[in-house]
Amino acid sequence: MHTMHPFRFPGESDEYRQARDELLRAEIELRRRVKEVAALRQKLPLGGEAQDYVFEEGAANLDDRDTVRSVRLSELFEPGKDTLLFYSFMYGPEMADACPMCTSFIDGLNGNGEHLRQRVNLVVAAKSPIQRIRDFARGRGWHNLQLVSSAKNTYNRDYYSESADGSQDT
Repeated sequence: MHTMHPFRFPGESDEYRQARDELLRAEIELRRRVKEVAALRQKLPLGGEAQDYVFEEGAANLDDRDTVRSVRLSELFEPGKDTLLFYSFMYGPEMADACPMCTSFIDGLNGNGEHLRQRVNLVVAAKSPIQRIRDFARGRGWHNLQLVSSAKNTYNRDYYSESADGSQDT
């Protein structure tokens, strides 16, 4: 089997180069397969009309704990943007702590939020009361996200981010 390229790291063994080339071939195949799966995803037909859930949202200023308004799913779309990135944050009212993986992911969304919102609508929803979500967001420095509460609707159950007993560890 020939090597993928003529470059070699200082002091590398033939055994290492062979294993490294095998890994590179596997990574190339994986990238090819990821592209195939992405093309399949893009070909999906519309999945059906979504229920126009009503969420609770706080004021844009995270320090304003008193302002709460109802917002429909259909109102989460800004004019000219037909894509909604809707992240279901596992932070239910019975959970002592927010999901650490969700928190890490949302840290990244917050960092990229202003850039993402140039092209798409971006919303983070959790089952907890809106004030609890906003308190957590304030502690994390999440200022680039639209946060909503699904505590008063069936969104989490309908979209399988909550089990029948109310747990969110699915």
